[in-house]
Amino acid sequence: MPSRSLFLSTIAMLFLGQPAWAADPVAVLSEIRIDKGEVRVQHAGTADWMPPRPLLALHAGDQIRAEGDGQAVLIFTGGGTETVVSANSPYTVQAPTAESGRENVGALVGRVTQFLLGQGKSPTYRPLAVRGPLQPIVLSPRETKLLPGVVTFEWSGSERLRYSIRVRGPQGLLWEQAQLPRQPLSYPEAAPVLGAGVRYTWELQTNGHPVQRAQFELLPVSEAARVQETLALLQSDTLPGYPPNTILLLRAGFLFGEGLYQEARRGLLAGIAADPNDPTLHLLLGHVYDRMGLKELAAEGFEAARLLSTPRS
Repeated sequence: MPSRSLFLSTIAMLFLGQPAWAADPVAVLSEIRIDKGEVRVQHAGTADWMPPRPLLALHAGDQIRAEGDGQAVLIFTGGGTETVVSANSPYTVQAPTAESGRENVGALVGRVTQFLLGQGKSPTYRPLAVRGPLQPIVLSPRETKLLPGVVTFEWSGSERLRYSIRVRGPQGLLWEQAQLPRQPLSYPEAAPVLGAGVRYTWELQTNGHPVQRAQFELLPVSEAARVQETLALLQSDTLPGYPPNTILLLRAGFLFGEGLYQEARRGLLAGIAADPNDPTLHLLLGHVYDRMGLKELAAEGFEAARLLSTPRS
């Protein structure tokens, strides 16, 4: 029996000695602002105050401190947000509680937040220091599902070249266009109708470069309606008190999780154009590009997120 007692005591000590961060996260950092200030995080059971990274998982007992004009926003896994500034620092993270009277919205925010918790770390890509000749690259749609509507093709490459586009379905060639300048082009109404739930391939070709290909698929009407209903819940009218960029992040995270990479990309690019210093938007865009197979653009997003969240010396 002494050996059994010693075993049970050892197990108890192991569990009791687990740091607070060993439990499930209760929140995630959705925004970090350090333009004219500073933000630090101290994990429960540790002594050091560390610079946070975008989409950092937070546990009960963790503390966040903002100095100067620094600011941090966190989303709780049960719904709700908290903005930390110098006036309410240090802020101690508590276990979430469901938002009263808004169970559906709170549960939705919680699900998206759980998805975002998995995006806090980025692959160790590095942008190319020296670019070679501008290679044609298919940008959109690329390995993505799409909401019903006009399909617009977008690519990068030299403005001096002329390009050809072909769209193929299960039955073969549907539409093609040649001698195109480098600018977005919409699938024409006169072409065969694209059906929902069908995997299509579009090709980009120009002289002197290999053919580029990507696939896309239109969501069925019922699935698209569900997505639109969810997006209607993720807006300022139904999320009062949520900062605009956090709402944008939730919407993009939801679309990303649904495989609607192009829709997520479009929202994140618009957010970055309006607020280029938000590292979290760059980080999530990097993950979207990574999923689309655009590794160099992903690396640029990850690097931008790292630089924007690194304290100025």
